[in-house]
This record gives sequence, structure tokens and C-alpha cells, in this order.
Amino acid sequence: MEKWIWENSGMSKNIAFHHSTITKIIDLVERRRVYFYIYHGVDMSEWNEIALYCFWINKLKPFYAIAGSNGKVDNPLWTSDYLNATIAVRLLRNTVKRMSGKLYMNIGNLHHSFRYRDLSKECIMSVIESFL
Repeated sequence: MEKWIWENSGMSKNIAFHHSTITKIIDLVERRRVYFYIYHGVDMSEWNEIALYCFWINKLKPFYAIAGSNGKVDNPLWTSDYLNATIAVRLLRNTVKRMSGKLYMNIGNLHHSFRYRDLSKECIMSVIESFL
């Protein structure tokens, strides 16, 4: 059985997402795939597709923490920025690990960059490519 991106942390039951934003992300990635094919004559690679998903998750922030019955979020660190950066980094990390079989990635630096820096699509594509 595949593990979700949160692995065994128990956080997945406390996280929700905006359906319309996820739909928009899928549409944006598909449009980019079509762009690559029409204007460059190439099929977009799997790692570039994952890089685009990471980029749009980080930009549009579809995930959020669900407040408990007391009206508060279990962990005050679960801000939208934190959750979406964590999901994007873990998605990227899991992809690299599955595609290459090894992992040489400083997740702390990458997580910081996703939260506090404005990374371009091309930058995230280059990050994945450099690890593969």
C-alpha cells in the first residue's frame, strides 16, 4: 500500500484542500504540457511535470489545516505557507527518490526556499533535474 505524502505523521486527517484550486493546478500543468509539445515539439518529462505541480502548489496554496471542534488548529505551525511548502517539498523528494533510487537532498534548505523565496518553474525543474 502506498503511503501518502505525510507518511505516518497522522496529519493527513487534519488537512483539506480547495477542490477548485486543485482543478486549476491540473489545468495549468496540462496547458504547459501542450505548450511544450506545440511550440517546442517535445513531450514534457515526468520530473518537469512534478516540478510544475510543486510550483503551482506553492503558488496557489490549495491545502489548509482543518480547525478542531474548539475552533483552533491542532498545531499553530500549520500555516498555509508551511503546509503547502511541506507538501511540495515532499512530493519533489519522493519523486526524486523513486526515479533515481537515492536521495541526496537537503530538505531543510529546500523547504525554506519554498516558503520564503519566489522560485520559478524553471528553477524547480532544474532542482529536480540536478538530483536525477
